[in-house]
Parts: sequence; C-alpha cells; structure tokens
Amino acid sequence: MRLLLLFFLLWLTFMACDSPAAPQTDLRGRFPVAVPKSIVPPPPLDYDSSAWVELQRRDPSIILDIRYATDRNFMEQQIYDCGRCFYRPEVAEALLAAQRDLARRGVGLKMYDCYRPGPYQQRLWDVLPDARYVARPSRGSAHSRGAAADLTLVDLSTGVELDMGTPYDFFGEEAYTTTTDLPDTVLANRQLLQETLLAHGFSTIRTEWWHFNYGGPRYPLSDWVWPCP
Repeated sequence: MRLLLLFFLLWLTFMACDSPAAPQTDLRGRFPVAVPKSIVPPPPLDYDSSAWVELQRRDPSIILDIRYATDRNFMEQQIYDCGRCFYRPEVAEALLAAQRDLARRGVGLKMYDCYRPGPYQQRLWDVLPDARYVARPSRGSAHSRGAAADLTLVDLSTGVELDMGTPYDFFGEEAYTTTTDLPDTVLANRQLLQETLLAHGFSTIRTEWWHFNYGGPRYPLSDWVWPCP
C-alpha cells in the first residue's frame, strides 16, 4: 500500500512539471500608476548671493508688486527696468521670519519696493527733484542700502490686499501711522503690520504706513543693478 501511494505522488509531481505553464496575469494598466511630476529647477543665480538675497527665491508665497517697475506709481512712469526684490541677507532673514509669523494668521507680505539701486534713485530724483518725497541720490535712501521695505498685507488664500485705508504712496494725513480717525478694520490691519515688522527689527515712520527701515547695521549705499531676465 505504501509503495502504491509513493508511486501516485511521483506521478502527480511528473504531471505538474510537464504541464504547460499557467498564463501570467498582466496587471499593467489595471491600476493607476503615479507619474512623478517634473521638477522645475529654479533659475541659475545671476547675482552675488553672499551680498544679496532675492526674497521670492527663498519664499515664493511673498507677492511682488514692484510699482516703480510699472507706471502705476505717483510719478506715473516706469523707473526700474524690471521688478525684482533683493535685500541684504540679515534684512531678508527678518522679512522671511515676519512672513512665517503672518502665515499662521492666514496673511502674508506684498512688496511694493525693496532694494533700490543708486542709478534708479537718480532716475527718481531726475523726475521729481524734491527732497520731501525723494531722497537726494548723494545722501541716499535706506532703500539704496538694501535695508528698507515698502509693503502691505494680503490674504494668503486669495492674494487680496487687506484694507489699509489709503493706497500705496498716498500723500496725506490719512496715510500717517499716527492717524487714528479710521475704521476699526483699517486700524487693526495697520496694527498687525506694524507689530509684526517691529517684532523683527524694523522701525516705522510717521508719514507712511507702508514704509519700514531695518534697525541693524548701516549698510553702504549700493549702485548694483539686478539683471532683467
């Protein structure tokens, strides 16, 4: 009996090996395959990164609206060849930290003006040689030192500017940081902007709610002009 059982098991093994291979199931196409997205590398550096930081390269959520690169400014003409936003490294780090703090509230920065090269300061002066509104090129501006910011706040989900009571470059008491005869919403928005920037080493000025100077080292005036793509 044992011999018969052994013979039967050997016969089954022989038949399994001799039988044609079972067709393999091709599962390709039955399930969605994740295709990796193409990663677009940032453009190559075209500036000295030890001396300057391009703000949007570090944080693309910061919105640029560089007004002097357009004719949408109080001079109604284009001054900058193109709009980019550069800062001295320490100043850039302070602005990036401010952006991170604001993002927790669902708001962020929108830049109207950043570093302003000396030749562009001269262009401003050539159009409006009035020291009440434009710094003399020989004296320079904190903008030309890479240490001043003209900016506002936006809703990060929509990109819409928060109401600050006046437009950028509005010349009148409504734009003063000391003016309190304004709607509560405007006062709250201005307070958020000022408190955040002050907490990160900036100071404000009385006549322009949008203007802030960094309180760190006094950087030299610079004539470096960023290249246009």
